[in-house]
Amino acid sequence: MAYVFYFYLDISQNSTTFTDRSVGKSSTAIFMSLKQTKIDGFLLQCWEVFHLNGYHHTSMQDLANATGLQKAGLYHHFPTKQALMDRVIEFARAQFRSYVLSVADDLSIPPEQRLEKMLRRNKRLATLHRRGCFFANIALETGREALFNDILHDTLLEWKQCLTKIMEAFFPTAEAEIKAQRLIMEYEGAVLFYKISGDENYLEDFVNRSVQALGFTSHKLHSIRPAINLSMHQAG
Repeated sequence: MAYVFYFYLDISQNSTTFTDRSVGKSSTAIFMSLKQTKIDGFLLQCWEVFHLNGYHHTSMQDLANATGLQKAGLYHHFPTKQALMDRVIEFARAQFRSYVLSVADDLSIPPEQRLEKMLRRNKRLATLHRRGCFFANIALETGREALFNDILHDTLLEWKQCLTKIMEAFFPTAEAEIKAQRLIMEYEGAVLFYKISGDENYLEDFVNRSVQALGFTSHKLHSIRPAINLSMHQAG
């Protein structure tokens, strides 16, 4: 049987809650799902600390305190902070793929609505405790040292490919790729101005302008809960 687990970040209460929406699990599936849930919960807590403090201003002791583990236990599984951060970025990339990038494949709505939905989900993540874009933050902090450049580059490339998929409904592939890259650049610029000023209109204007550039009027499709969707599918 397939099962899916969701962690929701409750912005209003600054807390993490867990909802089990699995159906028809075998005992083996339950055990494996709980094990994966524990791993995902650990990585989510580490991600929150890194996203709040940055890479260099986060210590292994900070991570131990946040996760309730002993520092020696962390070093047992991750010999360096960089090794742990590699895993956290992979985790964040998977959640970004599930919550944001997957919208590009939602053929139940037209491409202009897919674009708006994707950009609004980007906005939701950027305004989460006013932290901005996790990937851009880490790139700006560590890019010169090239600590995580490969995975961050791959993340941006995947993001660009998903946007290109949407833009190809309106433009030839080469032009769609250029417009997709510009969308990411404009989004990150809007995030920068938002972080400095706290004014969400920079992000809202970006969304509206991007959809209107395709000849459509931007509108909120529906209420999108500010959530990070953690999913794992297992055949049981």
